[in-house]
Amino acid sequence: MLVLACCVCSQPAYSSLELQEVVPPLSFMLFCTQYPDDCQEQRDRRKTVFRSRGQRWRELNLINSTVNSGIAPESLSVSRNDYDWQIFPSAGNCGDYAVTKRHLLLRSGWPSSSLLLGEVTIRTTGEHHLVLLVREGRALFVLDNLSGIIIQLNEALDNYVFLRTESDLNPRLWTRGLTRS
Repeated sequence: MLVLACCVCSQPAYSSLELQEVVPPLSFMLFCTQYPDDCQEQRDRRKTVFRSRGQRWRELNLINSTVNSGIAPESLSVSRNDYDWQIFPSAGNCGDYAVTKRHLLLRSGWPSSSLLLGEVTIRTTGEHHLVLLVREGRALFVLDNLSGIIIQLNEALDNYVFLRTESDLNPRLWTRGLTRS
């Protein structure tokens, strides 16, 4: 019993258990069938145009606000199908917002390894929700249709419990919890 306790207690806070591969959401698998290019690994093409950190931050904010204002919000109960994510529909749910932001950033040259979809539970309501995680340098930011501002991950952890996220190693794989690399 003591040996078992030592093994369990000696695991780091973010152990390999948290990075365990899990089945992607059904919505994601259907999305990849409809939009296969958005589910392929894409390299960083931003370096070839020498964009500054400030330019990248402005681009993130512009895409976040454009998508948040360009799609009319629909609750999951009203939306066409909560599992049918689409790029830039006229009205949609959290999945539509997240994949549209990811799509636009991929087209702008961001690498797929920096743009991770994340399924979360909202702490206050218990509702399942989809957000986009964006890695910029060492920082990780959350783009959410429920917020007009981009927030850092450590602030988002007060609002969300991360259930599973897209892997930064392969856009078609998902991991339990939050990817840490």
